[in-house]
Amino acid sequence: MPAVYSNVIDAICFCGIYVSTKVMFLNYCEAMKYIESFSKLGKSVRSLARFERIMDALGNPQKEMNFVHVAGTNGKGSTVRMIAAALTKAGYRTGEFTSPYIRVYNDRIRIDGVNISDEEIAEIVTQIRPIIDKLSTDCSQFEITTAIAFIYYKAKKCSIVVLETGLGGMLDCTNIIEKPRVSVITSISLDHTSILGDTTEKIAMHKAGIIKHNCPVVIAPSQSREVYAVVYRTAAQFESKLITPDTNRLKIQKCDYTGNSFIYRGLPYKTLMVGRHQIDNALTAVETLRALKKRGFVKIFYLHVYNGIEAAEVPSRCQIIRSDKPFVMIDGAHNPDGMKALADFIRTVPKSPKIMICGMMADKDWQTSVGYISRYIDRAVCLDGFAKNTVFAPKLAEMFSEGEVSNFRDAVSRAVTLAGTDGMVVIAGSLYLAAAIQTHGGLENITDR
Repeated sequence: MPAVYSNVIDAICFCGIYVSTKVMFLNYCEAMKYIESFSKLGKSVRSLARFERIMDALGNPQKEMNFVHVAGTNGKGSTVRMIAAALTKAGYRTGEFTSPYIRVYNDRIRIDGVNISDEEIAEIVTQIRPIIDKLSTDCSQFEITTAIAFIYYKAKKCSIVVLETGLGGMLDCTNIIEKPRVSVITSISLDHTSILGDTTEKIAMHKAGIIKHNCPVVIAPSQSREVYAVVYRTAAQFESKLITPDTNRLKIQKCDYTGNSFIYRGLPYKTLMVGRHQIDNALTAVETLRALKKRGFVKIFYLHVYNGIEAAEVPSRCQIIRSDKPFVMIDGAHNPDGMKALADFIRTVPKSPKIMICGMMADKDWQTSVGYISRYIDRAVCLDGFAKNTVFAPKLAEMFSEGEVSNFRDAVSRAVTLAGTDGMVVIAGSLYLAAAIQTHGGLENITDR
């Protein structure tokens, strides 16, 4: 048995749960099949009790770690990546937990920018499977993934983990952590309304559920007054300092399809990730890192922050696949605010015609989302079937002035042909679409050489 996981077995036995040391180790495919045998959401919860029982049996590795806890509707992944990259550059062994994955499952669990290996996933799942089966057969894939991550980060002795919530915050299983070093609330808007509520105030209450007593909270700029009021009240209730980036001290120097550069608090920064919203994410990361430095992470200096923010890249977040002939980008925008941010960006790109490969999920507000971007699109190539519950492609095509339907295999080559050498192709509408296109959609044939 790998020495890395002996502490897990000790913890299981200490809690009085017998796990045979003769367990046959799973391979990666078997481990993934086990994880995928559970539903994505699991049985609905009204408390964290189910996940608490699981983590109690696993020895509560999360209780011995430092966390930055990040919740929000949009911008979580980019903000997490910026914070984690800066911490790594400052010399801290940094865990990074995100969702969903785009290329492979392992993307969700990283240390210093490197994915957990197939073998490590298989080994951990082998050990936790008896516990899961004994305690809770109605948990979610996300709960299992979070348990794997906590065990992995503890075993690898991470100095700090930048932890992204899955859905919401208050009842999200990541909220089992007791006292993060800093809590972070990124942009909040309407999404997952059937679960989190049909107003931004209700959604903000769920997101603000990650705020803990006497732990500083950083909130992203450009929030609605309603959202800010909810977070302000919650922070006050828990006697937690609320930190908001001071946009009066922001001077944007460049914001176009080649990236962003700006001065904040008198210091210059750059982002490779494009779009005005990435400046807001960067400001949020800067303030989070400033708060961490004040709370004991004294090795963080300006150059670490600068280099981390500049180097941060997240697959399918305004990701440039090809810079010219034609310009090709892919983005995970899937709700109205995300699509509005994408629309604000692509209208500034001096390329014509603008061709969109679009596919969306029926449980999102796809009509409003398409309404934001359709006016900037010359022709849309619409897809369905890349995931469960997608919008019927002919119905989606009707939302564009010029829309057509394509099968998945031919969509990229069709869009590139329509764009020609002077145009641009934007692939957006769902993170599931982004994942499908990234993994087997033919993008490898058109990347920059």
